[in-house]
Amino acid sequence: MLKTSDIKENNKIRIMLGQINFIVGDLRGNQIKINEIVEIAQKNEIDLLVFPEMALTGYPIQDLIFDRDFFESEQKILKEIAKTFPDITLIIGGFNIESDPNHHPQYQNVAFVLSKGEISNIYSKRLIPTYDVFDEKRYFWEGENFLPYTIKGLKFGIAICEDLWEKEYQLNVAEKLVENGAEVIISINGSPYIIGKQKIRENLIKQKALEYKIPIAYLNLIGGEDELVFDGRSFVLDKHGRLTHRASFCKESLIFFEISTKTREINYIDHSSLKLIPKRYEYDVINPISDLFNENEEIVQAMAMNLRDYFYKTGIFNRIVVGLSGGIDSAFTTYISVKAVGKEKVTAILMPSRFSSQGSLDDSIELCKNLDIEYIIFSIKDSHLLLENQLQNTLKGEYSEQDNDIANQNLQSRLRGIILMYYSNKFKALLVSTGNKSEIATGYCTLYGDTNGGKNVPGDLYKTQLYRVVNWINKNNEVIPINIVNKPPSAELKENQIDEDNLPPYKDLDEILALRIDEGLSPREIIKLGKDPNLVFYIERLYSKSEFKRAQLVQTIKINKKAFGMGRKIPILKKPSY
Repeated sequence: MLKTSDIKENNKIRIMLGQINFIVGDLRGNQIKINEIVEIAQKNEIDLLVFPEMALTGYPIQDLIFDRDFFESEQKILKEIAKTFPDITLIIGGFNIESDPNHHPQYQNVAFVLSKGEISNIYSKRLIPTYDVFDEKRYFWEGENFLPYTIKGLKFGIAICEDLWEKEYQLNVAEKLVENGAEVIISINGSPYIIGKQKIRENLIKQKALEYKIPIAYLNLIGGEDELVFDGRSFVLDKHGRLTHRASFCKESLIFFEISTKTREINYIDHSSLKLIPKRYEYDVINPISDLFNENEEIVQAMAMNLRDYFYKTGIFNRIVVGLSGGIDSAFTTYISVKAVGKEKVTAILMPSRFSSQGSLDDSIELCKNLDIEYIIFSIKDSHLLLENQLQNTLKGEYSEQDNDIANQNLQSRLRGIILMYYSNKFKALLVSTGNKSEIATGYCTLYGDTNGGKNVPGDLYKTQLYRVVNWINKNNEVIPINIVNKPPSAELKENQIDEDNLPPYKDLDEILALRIDEGLSPREIIKLGKDPNLVFYIERLYSKSEFKRAQLVQTIKINKKAFGMGRKIPILKKPSY
């Protein structure tokens, strides 16, 4: 790789990638952010500044696209930006109306090129994904423009996210761009995080760089949007497939580099030449390849960022409240809440019943002291006993002892839900629910009780995953008390209760659930892998019967291949007999 001083001034293009956190629908707020970044670029003599997929509108906009005012405002703001900054070339993601009235849907996901005071070109996304969390064929028509955009004689092919993931399509966009003369590819993305995704991205783009002997800049969104995490980690590969730059994980970041118009080599920018960059934007021109984290650290940072953005972007809440039981799920959720918004804005409410152990109460208090957060103890012993007796004396009829027992157990959870929601309403606090993926998958949760809340944190973490993450959190310092980690999981809703009274051991349960949910295998396919048929069908019954509960749960944070949420569409009314 060359240094800037090794090439002549007129033989280089100075490029900046803006890995920035935008808000869906906030056109004016996003415009302010874009303007700020453009001003930074101008002060540093940038020729080409690139923003991610649908940066101006935020992503995904879903049915906001059908609001006519939204489109008209977007177009107006684009023209304002172009006129304000005529001396720099900008690539900004947004959406446009398809020119052919016979095409439906009538919109396109596009990259607007702004230069010389106007929208000088528009490139539409060619490959439109419809799988998992993507439902873009509901909104967007595919584009057909493969011609490059020329800056200082160098031809740039512009791709939008799925355009470079052609395996399941009949069209190879990268190949078409190169056939039409592209010498560099700029790819703008809204690529959500899942565990292990970055290696997949980098390997895919490296293969293309090597195959076409072309530099590729991959720019990704950053931020939490509903249940999705956009993790950033934008990167640049040279024409030899070598990684030259990688931006930070889950942080707003800027990438600076130069490219030779003659050799198409990627060149580092002399760090002493950069100026007036606010500290909140991460960049490192001395060590421009940020580290990859281990899986556990990724999960913690991804969940904290998503919860933080949910808290602040809604503009509704003053603080976070968590019901802290002394179990590992609520302990982990409390820890993430503190990482997200800070200890001053988190309150834990401890609500022991006559079945709660003293150890659980003590462990909860110890955790609160370790995190230095406010906690409130509100016993439900008397209220539970009073309401239980009133209900028993008033509601007569036939019932089984098992049903009576479950109703009385769940009554405790629902009393706690009332207390938490009262606090939430009174103090404008976001109630964060604490159910994990194993419990949610099997219906081992109480509607209008422990499922109450405005956001869930560990709902896409299996119980065994959660233990691994908590052990990582504690690796240097015992933040979450070891008693919470070591004791058998229990809802503590009756005497001597543990989770394994109702569920298989979590190791066995999670292995089968992951095959069923994340890998999409059928029960018979799972049995062929050597799993116990009786256990597989028992778990399948729990999983199938609890769909009505999952349909009512609040958003979680997606970190696995398949989460309960927008990427999963299963009917509630069903009776599989196949």
